[in-house]
Amino acid sequence: MLSACAGKADKTEYEGGAADVAVAGDTLTVRNGSPVAERLVVDLVKLEEHEVTLRTSGVVTAVPTAYAEVAAPFAGRVHRSLVQLGQQVRAGAPLFELSSSDYSEVVKAYRQAQSELAAAKKQLDRVKDLNTNKVSSEKELEEAQLDYRNKLEEYRHAEAVAREYQIDLEHAEAGQPMVVRTPIAGRVLRNNLVRGEYIKEDADTKLVVADLSKVWVRANVTENEAAMTEHVERIEIRLVARPDSAIGGKLVYRGGMLDEETRTMQTIIECDNAKGLMIPNMYAKVVMTAAARTCVTVPKTAVLQGEKGRYVLRKIGENRYVRTTVKVQTADDERLIVTEGLEAEDEIITEGAIYLIDYK
Repeated sequence: MLSACAGKADKTEYEGGAADVAVAGDTLTVRNGSPVAERLVVDLVKLEEHEVTLRTSGVVTAVPTAYAEVAAPFAGRVHRSLVQLGQQVRAGAPLFELSSSDYSEVVKAYRQAQSELAAAKKQLDRVKDLNTNKVSSEKELEEAQLDYRNKLEEYRHAEAVAREYQIDLEHAEAGQPMVVRTPIAGRVLRNNLVRGEYIKEDADTKLVVADLSKVWVRANVTENEAAMTEHVERIEIRLVARPDSAIGGKLVYRGGMLDEETRTMQTIIECDNAKGLMIPNMYAKVVMTAAARTCVTVPKTAVLQGEKGRYVLRKIGENRYVRTTVKVQTADDERLIVTEGLEAEDEIITEGAIYLIDYK
């Protein structure tokens, strides 16, 4: 068999004329005493207790429920700004005043509907009283009831429109500037308002309020590593801008599906940010550590990448090895966890496998 393979053009030959490696399908036979054989280290695969470590990168974001981009609900002119950049505000605090004819029309329609409803209620009460004393007819009562129902429907519609625009109906007056308020408590992170500026209805957001006492780090993990996130016990985050400071976090979300293009799953880690070190859009390095478990691990040098995926060279006889497809997860900087393809007591090439990668 060795002599039959010696004449193949894709085999490397050394002095003496004998091929060092013969290939038959996925089986490789290495000539004993050859330079290639001397570079190979074979070891038993063993089960061992191991903490699984997953390393990835992430991006800091605000918690969505604690972040608000406040836009002008109507086209209009900025009457005045009521906050400064960096100012801490409570929920419902006024941010700016906007002079808008559209706002005045909505308020006017609401006030008119409110007035007409009150008049219809007053008329209905009067007709009911007359009907009780046999002074009015049933027809007059029915007409008063119908008019009240119509006015109530109109009022509810006008109120819904005003609420949709977050208008303070208790204090709103037609012809007066609208007071735009923050829906959340937090700090003013952006304020690009200019007094007297005319803002169109579809204008970009001019003002951002956020509470950054807690932030999220969004990090993607590969398809093979997704299952490991179920058992995460510790998380360490290091900002690219502050590599010497380790920040703890808690995994609060594991994506329910993979991205079709990248084959990754999104995870969300919540971090305490009382010191304000983490700023939205900062890049971070993430290390997730799962609970220790008994598993098959191999050195990273034992695993090769082929056309059909990752594989190791498993020993099946004296100087004979077979390419064996494996599925792996990262264990740490030097080792991989084998989830499929190997069993304890299998023998594999742990060092030097790279010298056989070109033999096909």
